[in-house]
Amino acid sequence: MSRFARSELKRLAGDATFARGEAYLREGRVGLLSDDGIVVSARVAGTTVYRTVLRAGRAGIEGECACPAFADYGFCKHLVATGLATGAGGDVPDRLGAIRAHLRGQGVERLAEMILDLAERDAALLDRLDLAARAAAGDAAGLAQRCRAALKRALRTGRFVEYQEAGSWVAGVLDVLEGFEGLLSAAHAALVLELTTDLFGRLPGALETVDDSERGGVEIAERAAALHLAACEALRPDPVTLARDLFRLETGEPFGTFRAASGTYGHLLGPAGLAEYRRLAEVAWDALPKTRARRGGVLAGDEEGFARYTLFPILDGFAARDGDMDRRIALRAAGLSQAHDYLRLAEFCLEGEREAEAVRWAEEGAFLFDDPSNEPLLVFLAERHRAAGRGAEAKAVLWRGFERQPSMRLYEALAKGTRARSAARTAMTGRALGVLEARLAKRAPRTGWEDVGAAGLIIEILLRERRLDAAWDAARRHGCHDGLWRQLAEASEVARPADAIAVYQRLAEAQVGLTNKHGYADACRLVGRIAAVRARIGEDGAQRAYVEDLLARHRAKRNFVAMLRETVSGAESRKSARST
Repeated sequence: MSRFARSELKRLAGDATFARGEAYLREGRVGLLSDDGIVVSARVAGTTVYRTVLRAGRAGIEGECACPAFADYGFCKHLVATGLATGAGGDVPDRLGAIRAHLRGQGVERLAEMILDLAERDAALLDRLDLAARAAAGDAAGLAQRCRAALKRALRTGRFVEYQEAGSWVAGVLDVLEGFEGLLSAAHAALVLELTTDLFGRLPGALETVDDSERGGVEIAERAAALHLAACEALRPDPVTLARDLFRLETGEPFGTFRAASGTYGHLLGPAGLAEYRRLAEVAWDALPKTRARRGGVLAGDEEGFARYTLFPILDGFAARDGDMDRRIALRAAGLSQAHDYLRLAEFCLEGEREAEAVRWAEEGAFLFDDPSNEPLLVFLAERHRAAGRGAEAKAVLWRGFERQPSMRLYEALAKGTRARSAARTAMTGRALGVLEARLAKRAPRTGWEDVGAAGLIIEILLRERRLDAAWDAARRHGCHDGLWRQLAEASEVARPADAIAVYQRLAEAQVGLTNKHGYADACRLVGRIAAVRARIGEDGAQRAYVEDLLARHRAKRNFVAMLRETVSGAESRKSARST
């Protein structure tokens, strides 16, 4: 029995990832390298070949994988496949241990020849060995030239790299970065800093010719960012110069790997570097257009929007460290362009115990926007009025919104705190229905496409209030979409079974007419609901006749006939089981 239990692998990975890991095992993608009873290592073929390590101990199953998914999400399909492979039968030889023992007996000269023979056939390995040799020899100029050439060669594509080859391309760039890591311990931190900065300038352009569906570019950027930080730790560059370099990276690098750099590098920047970082951000922020929202909204262009997106967290972080709430509010107010921006600002003020400012910003946003996007603002504003004991003002806000753009959300906000079937609730419902009926009265005569927005809302409100007779009357007078007809039928199965059955029959016929599997399945579900309603009112004979009629009329649709017979047979079996 494998120590990597299937149930535990599924819990760690989730159902979808576990299923993909099973498929990888079936497809023969797993090559077990060694299993010493504690640790299993393997090579799993995915977009490229990934190295996996899996262990089971008192803390449970733990693992590591070289794939991007592991870095982003944790336990991946490659680890699942490795765990399942250990229970597939047969002992796993310790291939790595055997190879290690063999190599130890070969002697230095023989090992050197073997490695050189491999390097002649592997450009990435040759580059790594070349860099290590030049670093050891102290050839600084030659080393820098070779490093730049290796990076340029790794990033070059020459053509569009399809999905199947993208993993190999990413692996090649990562191999070069791994070679750069060795330079840190050889006192070449300045060169590593230069190389990683150069990579961030080249990488976006290189990825334009790569199918990066697996987000290998992010993995490269994250590895390079870690190298950049390590190089700065070793080199301790001038704080002001470092602040300028980091600011350019955070505001220009598209992968987000330098986000919050002023915090990550804070111990290296010190007071002088942090002051320069803030100054640069303030200057860039002040240079942005001073646009403010107006009725209908103002949307920033892509370039301005990206600038605000990158600069805002920098300045907000500094203001948060200073405890400057006024500055944090001003930063958010500078980017207001949509109703949602006003809502977020109002909520931020409320969290900061600035109740009056929260209400003021919400009122401004509610005035500027009169489309459905302002519904959350209106509800927020009404809640603040209610919390302050201003019930009349809360209702006034909601009624203004409902009369401009009626919606179920606003109706429910109006109904909040009003007892069902009370005189106040009846009056409120009557007023809402009056608004909707007036809108319907103003619409143009139907030309084949029904204006069912207001009509549908009338029916939803009547259903919400359990006024079924009125809801049916409104549906027949104004019409509504099929989803609402179904809701109406479901709510009426006991009180108006004949009406419910008629709707289900019409909807079932329409689903059969789609002539596809999903339509047939939904039609069968509707037939099942009809059967349940008729069983309740003692019309089993009518149901049998209905089913026979369906089978006869649609006998040419063999898939539907088979699905319907299976549905009826299953229902009869369940009924028989209950009766016994």
